This record gives sequence, C-alpha cells and structure tokens, in this order.
Amino acid sequence: MLHSDDTYRHYLRQLPEFCDFTEEEFTKLTHDLSVKTYPKGQVLFDHGDPRQSFYYVIKGVVRLERQDETGNFSFINYVKAIKGFPYRGLYTDEDFPYTATALTAITIASVPMASFEAIVSLNPLVTRQVIRQMSQLLDRMENRLQRLVTSSATARVIQALSIFGTDMGEKAPEGDVLIPYPITLIELARLSGTTRETAGQVVNKLEAAGKLTYNKKRFRFEPNDLSI
Repeated sequence: MLHSDDTYRHYLRQLPEFCDFTEEEFTKLTHDLSVKTYPKGQVLFDHGDPRQSFYYVIKGVVRLERQDETGNFSFINYVKAIKGFPYRGLYTDEDFPYTATALTAITIASVPMASFEAIVSLNPLVTRQVIRQMSQLLDRMENRLQRLVTSSATARVIQALSIFGTDMGEKAPEGDVLIPYPITLIELARLSGTTRETAGQVVNKLEAAGKLTYNKKRFRFEPNDLSI
C-alpha cells in the first residue's frame, strides 16, 4: 500500500539518520521519497538486483539474507524499525549483496541510492554517521560469526536467541529483553542452522528452566542467563 509521502517527511526529519542534513539536502534527498506498506514475506529485492534505492524501516522488521556458493551457509541479518539499509556497498557496488524480505508486516521508506550517496558525500556530519553505522555493522557481523561457528546445535540456538535480542530486542522494565515481533521457531532454526524440532526442544528446555518465555511467538529472556 502506498502512503502519502508528505506525512512521513517531518517524521523522518527528526530521526538520527536524517537530522544532520541541511534543509536543502533533506529536500533534495526526499524529493523522490516513497513510503509503502508490505505484508510479511514480501521480497523487497533479491541478491544481485540493481542497487537503486536506500531503505529506511519505519515499522516492522526486514530480514537480509545471502547464501554462499554451495547453498549450505546463509548470512542472515535483521533490520528493525528506525534503521536504514543497505550500508554495505556504498559507493562501490552496483547490485544488492543480499535478498531483503519482510519478516513481519512492514512500513518502509525509500529514496534513490544515487541521491543518498551524492548528498551524504557533501555533509561531513552525515558521512561520519554513516561510517559509524558501517563500523557497528562490521563489529556485529564479526561477533555473530564467532558465536555461531560451533558444532553444538544447542549452543547455536542459544546464540541465535541472543542475536534476536541484539537486533530486535527492547529492554523491559524488569531488565530482561522482549522481542516485540512475532518470531517463529522456523526463523530461529533458520538463523541457527538447525531443524525446527531442535530449535523447539531448546526453547522448551529454556522455558522449563525459567530462562525464557515464548508466548504468542514473542520471546522474552534475560540475555546473560541463556543456558541449559
């Protein structure tokens, strides 16, 4: 569903990834702004498609996924609301490096990638912000690979839950982490490289141990206490 773009310009202007643009830069950047709503499962673009747009998630979660040449290993990342993508390949790549799919129903804004790259390069404050975003993404990816490279299926499921907390979690008043989006056991198995049955067994054991709750497909846990 297509939205009236003017209703979102003021909203975006207040957010960290847009507030450092000058008025003239922001006007140019959002001249061709498009805001749309998509259902869960909608593919925004496929790996190898021309890299024509920069996206910003207003509501929901997007899954970014890329398989290796053998098809046996998947790189998976999640982009929640109030985050932009893709930062990978800025100024270098002509194609998207992964497939983007709506993990939940989403509302998403997009601007032409050429405009985003051109305007970012003119504003040192925004350039520094983009570099910080890219640095944070690299750190997260390195940590993720280290945590998921293990032969123990149970350990991979627990690490995948921790990744959900990092990528999508919100701090609850009690101090634990709530994933406010419906996440299936299939998605947990996908990230951890296990079967749905194995993922479900680990979740059941964590629930029995009082380490986690899984209600209406929403996880809640203490991130430093996920162990069996």
